[in-house]
Amino acid sequence: MKKKNRKYDEVNYWESMADSMVGLLLCILLITMLLILYLVRIPDEDYVDQEQGNNYEQYEDADDGGGNHTNGVDEEGDDWDEGEYEEESYGGGGGHGGGGDGGDGEEDNPFENPEPTLGEEEGSEKAAVLVQVVDGETGRTVKKSGIEFELYGADSALQVLSTYYPTKVDYKKYETDKTGVFYLPEKLNLSTYYLHDLTTITGYDTADNTEFTLDDSYDWDEPYIVTVSLYPSKNVIHMKLVDQDNGDPVTGAAFEVVAANDIVTQDGTTRYKEGDAVDTIILDEKGQGESKELYLGNYLLRQKEIPTYYAKITQDTAVEVKSRTEAKQNETTELTEEKTEVSVLLTDALYDTTYISGAGFSLTTDDGTVVKRYTTDEKGRFTITNLKKNTTYRIRQVSAVSDYLMDNEDYSFTVSGEGLIEGEKEKTIQIKNRMIRVSVGVRDRLFRGQVSDVNAALYDASGDLIRTWNTTGLEQTIEGLSPGEYKIIFDGNKDQ
Repeated sequence: MKKKNRKYDEVNYWESMADSMVGLLLCILLITMLLILYLVRIPDEDYVDQEQGNNYEQYEDADDGGGNHTNGVDEEGDDWDEGEYEEESYGGGGGHGGGGDGGDGEEDNPFENPEPTLGEEEGSEKAAVLVQVVDGETGRTVKKSGIEFELYGADSALQVLSTYYPTKVDYKKYETDKTGVFYLPEKLNLSTYYLHDLTTITGYDTADNTEFTLDDSYDWDEPYIVTVSLYPSKNVIHMKLVDQDNGDPVTGAAFEVVAANDIVTQDGTTRYKEGDAVDTIILDEKGQGESKELYLGNYLLRQKEIPTYYAKITQDTAVEVKSRTEAKQNETTELTEEKTEVSVLLTDALYDTTYISGAGFSLTTDDGTVVKRYTTDEKGRFTITNLKKNTTYRIRQVSAVSDYLMDNEDYSFTVSGEGLIEGEKEKTIQIKNRMIRVSVGVRDRLFRGQVSDVNAALYDASGDLIRTWNTTGLEQTIEGLSPGEYKIIFDGNKDQ
């Protein structure tokens, strides 16, 4: 049979396209699986939250009570959300793998599952321990480096732990890094231990011994977490109020305690904002009182209630609340308070430095009720105290001394609800009395100058001689005359 000669074989284009599509789908599937695996390995959040004051993520206790739940560990031994732990936050206090107080080698990341230390075998019942320091009130991490601890066993024996790479280093003390945490440098046998705080940091009291029990094994990537609670230091403000003049206790007063600035503890919590009234101190019958316990910081004492007859203390008093170890025992802030006071000064109308004593005055309220009568002393003064608030008073002269005319004017003033008069604690009222005076001089008719050596005599309206004198070339002032008519005779000439 004769074969046909074909120039071209038949080509199937659909077969090669199908092969390409299958290959593409396989590549997409592989990329998708790799992406899923990558995403599964990405932690939800960092092992340590670097924001000031944020605490570590902890699981809630399991219902069946597995693990040590007081330290945030569930029945599986899990505590932290999986994540990376900063190398820098791991070194302070002799963290695993060198560093700490004794080593200068590079710090290892605890999640790299380091080789077992000397005496530790794979799968042995031991636990890696991470210690975090928190504020006992807020639970927020106190991100402070250099807080030192010692570790003791159940028999109160000091535990000395070690690191072995690159050389062996023994540790008796352990301290926090800047994130407020530290690893114990090697895993611990399952037992009961406690941490003893060696450091007092600003604003906090020293922590009580923190006991913990290891009853299961924990690895470095999921360590057993011990939480050490520090409680903010607090103290009270003791104060006393006395009379400024005699030092006697003043009762019936109250003072607000106001934050002078933001009061912030080292966990980043703002306890009080500037200007907040955080407490009120009410003084007792001895003029004494104290505040509640306050966080350390600067405060102002601002008078809220004013005692009877006293003027308000308008100036705030600054006071610092210190820890009990820094403050002096029974340190008391003593304030003085003045009574509202009005001083009356009576002087000669012509001579301000001539004071008139023995003159009588009356003090009345605005409705005319007589409160009290006063007499000027040898310095021409008297002082009015024990004035009621929100009251208007009037002062009026009721008697004058000889040779002076009495002032008939009323002098009024008002005491405000704060015990102030025109915004001040005290006021001075100056009153003047006028004396009847006559100036006598003899002048030359031609030259108009004062003439001396002329005899002058003063007579009253009844012809009685009051006074005689010889002129000196200056005018002669005659005081103390009663109202009426008088006559002056020169050189005995009654016609002059």
